Amino acid sequence: MLKKSTLELGGSDVFVVLDDADIEKTVQAGISARLADAGQVCIGAKRFVVRRAVAEKFVDAFVSGMKSAPMGDPMAPETVLGPMSSEAALNDLDRQVEAAVKNGTQVLAGGKRAERKGFFYEPTVLASITKENPAYYREFFGPVAQIFVVDDDDAVVFLANDSPFGLGGSIFSSDIKRARSLASRMETGMVFINTPTTSRAELPFSGIKRSGYGRELGDVGLKEFANRKLVVVGKG
Repeated sequence: MLKKSTLELGGSDVFVVLDDADIEKTVQAGISARLADAGQVCIGAKRFVVRRAVAEKFVDAFVSGMKSAPMGDPMAPETVLGPMSSEAALNDLDRQVEAAVKNGTQVLAGGKRAERKGFFYEPTVLASITKENPAYYREFFGPVAQIFVVDDDDAVVFLANDSPFGLGGSIFSSDIKRARSLASRMETGMVFINTPTTSRAELPFSGIKRSGYGRELGDVGLKEFANRKLVVVGKG
């Protein structure tokens, strides 16, 4: 008996900042998208692709915000970054960052285990990541953001698609037509415009490439597990 299946696997979602984005709002969205659930979210923003015209302004504000994000009890209202799920997860992330730095990555913020009780990792921002660096193609499942600065929209699309993963992504821009055009060129199962990638019961959730196949949630997700049958009535 053959059974249908769907797979939801990993992700290394892009967070695109175009040169016409509202930087203040985009920075706040980016921090939230990267630090939610200690960064241990398949659809969490991981690769920040920023147009050069606004790169300095965005990166300065983003790094400052990441550095000042309150760590602590995840049940406390003021907490932005809670602990990771386990010591093993913390150690795996630490090894990934160490390997990235050894291969030339620049640390703009964080980069190590937090000096406090619990499985906390500092909010971390990495830059200068080349394709030769193992960090370029890997998913960082923790509070680590990667920054990439590009010169034009074609470079945005290239970098977004230059990944073995294709789960979700987000684009921040004041020009919705432009953002929709870029979204259509991105090799991901989902793209959100001017809001971080999220999951809702009414929205189909899916990825492509090594992020899995099939759809879950929404009416599309229900149909994934139904065998639809065709009945044709002829005129006789």
